[in-house]
Amino acid sequence: MIEEQKRILKLVEDGKLTAEEAILLIEKLSNVDSGMNQAEKEAEIRTELSAKVDYEHTRQGSSFDQKATSVKNKFMDFVDSAFKKIKDMDLDFNFGDAIEVKHIFQHSNVNLTKIDLDVANGSITIIPWGEKDVRIECDAKVYKIENQVRARKAFLEDVRFSIEDGKLLFLIQQKQMKVNAKIYVPNENYENVKVRMFNGPINGENLVVQDFRAKTANGAVTVTNFVTTSMEVETANGHIKAENIESKEFEAETINGTVTVGGRFEKVDLQSFNGNITCSLAEDSCHTAYIKTTTGTIHVFVSDAYEVDGELKSNLGSFKAELPVMSIIEEKNDIVQKSLRFKANQDKGNKLYLFAETKTGSIEIKPI
Repeated sequence: MIEEQKRILKLVEDGKLTAEEAILLIEKLSNVDSGMNQAEKEAEIRTELSAKVDYEHTRQGSSFDQKATSVKNKFMDFVDSAFKKIKDMDLDFNFGDAIEVKHIFQHSNVNLTKIDLDVANGSITIIPWGEKDVRIECDAKVYKIENQVRARKAFLEDVRFSIEDGKLLFLIQQKQMKVNAKIYVPNENYENVKVRMFNGPINGENLVVQDFRAKTANGAVTVTNFVTTSMEVETANGHIKAENIESKEFEAETINGTVTVGGRFEKVDLQSFNGNITCSLAEDSCHTAYIKTTTGTIHVFVSDAYEVDGELKSNLGSFKAELPVMSIIEEKNDIVQKSLRFKANQDKGNKLYLFAETKTGSIEIKPI
């Protein structure tokens, strides 16, 4: 907590943060659980501030809807701006000039079942190919180093690259180094793949894996043409895009960013604090879809092969459901809480339970 307060005060000293912003952040940071990580603390602060504005809106009545929404949006923009300034201080490579280092790691004739990737700063792109080799192409920038020889030595000393017992390990934890890594792996069926980053995007395509986990603190996650049993992607600050995904269980969560997902699932759980969510449920395999955002809108596209049992909730937004053969089970339109229960396509044999909730945005359900 003390270190976080020092960082905030340093931003005030440098003129990057106003006194009002600093007071607000210090006050709220002192009220959240010190055991939380930074992303969890930010989410807790945003939720508390959002709840306060919602309370004021409720207390003053419906005639203040437009004004309250505007005040809330401005207030949350203010909080996001303050957090962004702290992130910029943490992630800005303001260490002077960087020395560029290019290097290729390669291991021939491998038999992989597991992949573990952990890079502090830069980007990760996973590319399956027809070779039996592992090839990692690194385009790095090394800071606080005077010459090319020392930069290359520092890079090679920091990187941990190994293949043991069918597991690929690629690890770079040095934060004064930015590494963009393209990772070519054999086009095989994998048991599990774990990808972690502190600052930077994660990309992957055409991967077959039982269990896939991807997490970055600051950056987008983009995955395409995946076949998995379980898939979980998470970012604190960035967009999530998952297209043509086949997974029994799929989870995606971001604090600040949009979520766009499409594919064939059995269970899907999508959440964003500040961002729109778009979900396309193809074919007839999904039985549960849970979709929630605080300040964004929700768009869901559903195959007509489903019998849909839907429940929609919003505080300030509206509902638009255009599924065929739809009947309203229950509808509430209170000042501060709107809800809609409906069923559609009841003659179909494959039942989908759909729950969608947003605090300030609208919800739209349409057929594919």
